[in-house]
Amino acid sequence: MLRIVVTEYPKSGGSWVTSMLGDALSLPKRDIYIGDDYKAFNIRKHPWYVGQTRLGLTESCVIKSHELPNSKLIDFPAVFLHLVRDGRDVVVSRYFYEKDFCVNNGLRHRFDVPFQKFVTQAAAEWDAYVTSWLDATRDYYKYEDFILNPFDTLKKILKLLKVDVSDSQISYAIENNTKERFKAALDATVEYNTFVRKATSGDWVNHFKAADEKAFKKIAGKTLVRLGYESSLNWQNSGEGVLARREKRGDRKWPKWIDWPGRKDR
Repeated sequence: MLRIVVTEYPKSGGSWVTSMLGDALSLPKRDIYIGDDYKAFNIRKHPWYVGQTRLGLTESCVIKSHELPNSKLIDFPAVFLHLVRDGRDVVVSRYFYEKDFCVNNGLRHRFDVPFQKFVTQAAAEWDAYVTSWLDATRDYYKYEDFILNPFDTLKKILKLLKVDVSDSQISYAIENNTKERFKAALDATVEYNTFVRKATSGDWVNHFKAADEKAFKKIAGKTLVRLGYESSLNWQNSGEGVLARREKRGDRKWPKWIDWPGRKDR
């Protein structure tokens, strides 16, 4: 039995990473909160559940979760992968998820929280969640690394899991879960599909004002530094995202230029 739990604060890329891992390992993908009685969406049209008789966890599977460490909901042996994302981007992504996706799909009647207020709320939640997992396990994996180099990042995790997966299978998992294919696969599940919005990094600079930056620094700035997204608390909106700053330093190129074994367009 192999159960892998991808644990994340919401909108940190958990669905995408769960899908890639599941495809790489040829394992079912599951959501810890979905069982046979789930009725919010036509879940059996979701790509993880098409053709499935039961919606619950299988003996071996990759599971997306937002649970804190030692949750009673996860009362089974599992390998945990803590996925993190720049908290500023998480705030923006979740704001539009609540405002657009949830309202238009009837998950909530209305959403009228001002962005500045939402920043303080989401920053506190993100900080508490990420910190609790950092205190529970030293290992974490960055969403941005999956964007920059999905092949090497996925291969590294599979090696740590001590499972032998061919390069061609890893490439298949990546190709099968591009932004376009992932969004298209979800279109049949919901009427208004903005679940996959931009799938990038650094979008926070287009939405944060000085007051938002100040509030985020005060609440979650130290965790941002702890994760290596900034070197100090002296950061400010420079008009460029995390990936652009890495590109300027020569760390990596943008995703469309990444070359991995088996890539179809090279």
